[in-house]
Amino acid sequence: MTKHKTVGLTVLSMTGLWLASPRAQELPIGGLYQIISGTYAECCGVAGPFINSLPETNQTYVQLTVDSQENHAQMAILGEDLRTVFSTSPGVPGTVFTFLFTIGMVFSDHIQFQSEIQVPENQQSWNYTASSAAGLLRINGVASAPIWGSADIPEEFQHTNVLAVLVSTDSKPTIGRPRLAANGVIQFTVIDRRGGKTNVIEASDDMVTWTAIRTNVFSATTCPICPFIDFQDPASTNLTRRFYRSFSLP
Repeated sequence: MTKHKTVGLTVLSMTGLWLASPRAQELPIGGLYQIISGTYAECCGVAGPFINSLPETNQTYVQLTVDSQENHAQMAILGEDLRTVFSTSPGVPGTVFTFLFTIGMVFSDHIQFQSEIQVPENQQSWNYTASSAAGLLRINGVASAPIWGSADIPEEFQHTNVLAVLVSTDSKPTIGRPRLAANGVIQFTVIDRRGGKTNVIEASDDMVTWTAIRTNVFSATTCPICPFIDFQDPASTNLTRRFYRSFSLP
């Protein structure tokens, strides 16, 4: 039986169904996680450290891929649109740090993301850990880019006690956080890492009767956080409550 991903929402309050393990796992599983708490800091510059509470618009999700057999993992911090990898730049041309870690070592109880041996042309470095905490994904780490070399420019970036709940495993399509489009209709992004799959979006006013409102085919891609479909529901402007779910055909 195909499992459906169901999201209920109203015009004023939009919520999603979270899938979380009832107990801690020894090793985080691959999938899409939604950030629920934590802090992000940039240090230091003349103005001192800038500290932000998470989640925020450009840091809403974490996409984690784990291959225990190959001892390899990959992690990306994504924005609210489910596909933009978070990056930071102090405004200096050519200086951008992107939070996409493609080389992760898988241990029995955690995943370690560390930079390789540095070369003079690239002094960026990072040390991040992903682990399980009571069924949640916990992330801690520090990244630095001292090549910027200016007293008034932040060169150290730190995530502290970032907790994220599992929204979907890699084998299931995921509906991103619903939001209002400029024209007043409900819009959201559907993501499915399995390219070539046919996806169906259904809607309901009472969670009893469901109607298919769009069928899509995910294009095959090598993008680490794709493929995706942006969806808008014109009928949502005339309703006070609307629920959505998405599933892929076998």
